[in-house]
Amino acid sequence: MLARRYEASTLEQALARVREDLGPEAVVLYARERKPAGWWRWLQPPRAEVIAMPRGLGSDPPPAAAVSWRPAPPVRLCRGRTRRVAFVGPTGAGKTTTVAKLACEFRVRGWEVHVVSADTWRAAAHRQLAEGVKAAGVPVHAPCGWDQKGRADLLLVDLPGLHPTLADRWTAVRELLQRLRPHEVHLVVSAAYAPAFLRRVQEDLRDLSPTRCVLTHLDEVDPEQVRSVLASLALPVSYVTYSPRVPGEVASARSKAAASWLGCPSSAGAASHVGLAGAACRGVGEG
Repeated sequence: MLARRYEASTLEQALARVREDLGPEAVVLYARERKPAGWWRWLQPPRAEVIAMPRGLGSDPPPAAAVSWRPAPPVRLCRGRTRRVAFVGPTGAGKTTTVAKLACEFRVRGWEVHVVSADTWRAAAHRQLAEGVKAAGVPVHAPCGWDQKGRADLLLVDLPGLHPTLADRWTAVRELLQRLRPHEVHLVVSAAYAPAFLRRVQEDLRDLSPTRCVLTHLDEVDPEQVRSVLASLALPVSYVTYSPRVPGEVASARSKAAASWLGCPSSAGAASHVGLAGAACRGVGEG
């Protein structure tokens, strides 16, 4: 990937530099505001950092990758019962965008959806999520703001990005998972990861008990990279995303859209190939 790093006094200024340098269709991979460490942080203004790359393949799928992979079932809902689904992964993997996409897709199909924004470390994460789901009318809660007795068919939890050196985040994520007791934990990983890094991520996050993974940023890599990532996945794939736009461009791993990006899955668990607009809406969930 031809990713580039930009710094400025504010996020708005950094993003303006990205658009000026890479064009309005540039893909933002990572954005945050950094405060200086130590007591002198009060004397120095924060700095904004953005990592971006030019728009590459857009949303046109590459040729199918001839690598065996396993699809996981989509999230299945039942009226009157809240299904709690949490998303974990490294910083910049695409968790917030994935949560926003899924929240909108389930909401437009008539399900009552709520979102918990637990990434309090990344600047503007809550705002990004709230703006992404605002048009769909999805409420966004702080970690302590979700009422377990609240009425919802689906609760999506956006957790902070993790790294082996960020011990405070690991503690917070474990506490949140224990408190919210999600029915499903999805590991969000980027298709741009090097195979060695992807294997390390899966190993490091194993103790959080993810049972499936979401593969993001498919529009930013070539078919050879897709094959490398699929060969390194230990978990079945639940969803794929192939654009930063919200809503839209998210698909169940059992959909025809996913097959066009990843190739045909292995025979085990590959019974359904209904797209997002399918009659039963199984591309995201059962409608």
